[in-house]
Amino acid sequence: MAIAGCAIAVACDIVGARLSNRIGLFSDTISNLAAGPWDILSDLGIYAFVLGVLAVTVGLVRWRVSRWDWRLGTVLLVVLALDYTLIAAYEAYSTGEGTQIHYKLVYLMGVAFPLTVLLTAGQFWEIDRRLGIALYIGGALWALAAPVLFLVPTAWDGLYERGLAFAKLGWFVTMGVMIWRDPDIVRRMPEDERS
Repeated sequence: MAIAGCAIAVACDIVGARLSNRIGLFSDTISNLAAGPWDILSDLGIYAFVLGVLAVTVGLVRWRVSRWDWRLGTVLLVVLALDYTLIAAYEAYSTGEGTQIHYKLVYLMGVAFPLTVLLTAGQFWEIDRRLGIALYIGGALWALAAPVLFLVPTAWDGLYERGLAFAKLGWFVTMGVMIWRDPDIVRRMPEDERS
């Protein structure tokens, strides 16, 4: 489900941009697509991704890891799922009517996602050192790179944002693959780390 949710999100973004005669994948952000005539595709992609986020959440909770950082990371996944749902459902950004909360939701996502990666990386370090290192580095780089989006020229901000989104999807796909391969990781963990 996590992998399918990511794939559907990418497909909806590409198809929506192709169908729109005024949205470019390089020059227009995902939010621009969501504010355009093909917003239904953008919203559909986000909702599919939300299902993927929830699938990862359930999978990671099912591992029954008792570490505080892991538990906080899985709580943040629920926050992310709610955040993405509001981004898709609340249309004030595209209609101009109502309280403008789009950017606040984007800022929340920009903090919650890298924190989730960094908080869960410690347990992945215990499972596979190389993966743990990659997640620590990736989470830190994503946290540093995300604010740069607001400095990127508008001719390229769509490409930059999609690069950030692709890196984020990479984390969810990685989690999906790990859960798929070993849905009950708890049996491989030392007894004192099991809940």
